[in-house]
Amino acid sequence: MYIRQRKEIKTTEVSEDFPAQEENVKLENKLPSEGCTNRRFWKILSFTIGGTVALCIGLLTSVYLATLHENDLWFSNIKKNLKTGSFCNRIGKLLLHLFVVFCLTLFLNIIIKKILNLKSDEHIFKFLKAKFGFGATRDFDANLYLCEEAFGLLPLNTFERLSATLLLYAYIFVLSITVITALVVAFHNLSDSTNQQSLSKMKKCTVDLKPETAYNLIHTILFGFLALSTMRMKYLWTSHMCVFASFGLCSPEIWELLLKLVHLYNPKRICIMRYSVPVLILLYLCYKFWPGMMDELSELREFYDPDTVELMNWINSHTPRKAVFAGSMQLLAGVKLCTGRTLTNHPHYEDSGLRERTKAVYQIYAKRSPVEVHALLRSFGTDYIILEDSICYERRHGRGCRLRDLLDIANGHMMDGPGENDPDLKPADHPRFCEEIKRNLPSYTAHFTKVFQNKTFHVYKLSRNK
Repeated sequence: MYIRQRKEIKTTEVSEDFPAQEENVKLENKLPSEGCTNRRFWKILSFTIGGTVALCIGLLTSVYLATLHENDLWFSNIKKNLKTGSFCNRIGKLLLHLFVVFCLTLFLNIIIKKILNLKSDEHIFKFLKAKFGFGATRDFDANLYLCEEAFGLLPLNTFERLSATLLLYAYIFVLSITVITALVVAFHNLSDSTNQQSLSKMKKCTVDLKPETAYNLIHTILFGFLALSTMRMKYLWTSHMCVFASFGLCSPEIWELLLKLVHLYNPKRICIMRYSVPVLILLYLCYKFWPGMMDELSELREFYDPDTVELMNWINSHTPRKAVFAGSMQLLAGVKLCTGRTLTNHPHYEDSGLRERTKAVYQIYAKRSPVEVHALLRSFGTDYIILEDSICYERRHGRGCRLRDLLDIANGHMMDGPGENDPDLKPADHPRFCEEIKRNLPSYTAHFTKVFQNKTFHVYKLSRNK
């Protein structure tokens, strides 16, 4: 039944889109093939040469700065003299060295952004400032992140799910041993180790903590703090947890250190532990999760959203291929994928220009006049706008976190519904655009014409008159 339905759908889509495909083939045949080939060749050549030159310059710059840091810079003596003086002096020198490196990194970051005019991460700093209580913000981009559950704190049930797969236990086991080893190594490196006995102990500890292990230890701790503060960043931490735990369980150094602590050290026992423990964990996971995994794979499910499918089919069959669409970022990503139409904004939110454009496009859900909205949209070349009832009448978020509320706050307007407003917020001069346009008033129909509607979406065509 499912196969038959899919075949019928595919046949219908091919028959509907066939004239457009045939038209594209005719146009492509008219274009000069030699010019396209030469243009493509020079583009590939320029990318290859440019990438090679950039890579070589980057490597040479890194080597030069490392050499300069070792020999000529004023703070090079700090690094050379880390192992001289008392324990407190060495700690102070280490902290000073880290502070200087941090300041240089921050300085270079600012200088490069000024030179290249980059503003891609400004909203992140505003978000972090508001998230950790350093001051409230009315910035639309920062509040858009703050109101999403994915950017909140890591929920506690995450640890329950990680414990069910034994990942959390293995990770804590490896992490605790590695952290203790790192602390011992750091203490020996910073303490006064002039006698031969302490030197031999220090060498023994440094063998147990390899540089790559220390590097991954720092990363997994930083990823952990990042995931705990922002739930969406847990994808970095959980993947690194798997790598770090598997490394520890299969590492002979970890088992050697552990067996020596309990006075059971033996080379054969190390081999037995490093191979038997991972195998036993894999057998347990297969026993517990294999039946459920097979049941999930045996289920055949299909994407079912008739309103969205109807919208995409309408766009494909009733709009020109060069038409420009405006709407929410999530919906426009699907429009681009399914129809190939031009968009005014999309979910690549790290670009400052795109953030400003998205905020301007989202005025369709704010309290603005039809003339203002029409002028904003036409400045981006918009031909059609798609309004969503799920955004205009949003109930997923509470008051103050709905998209229309964020727009009202950013525009200095009072929010809808019962509740408090900041004293400096004022009532808007116009009603909400996404609600009033559906009343077909003359002031709206002069600029917007309804061309499609279903239970979820409303599509309006913009007039070209100013």
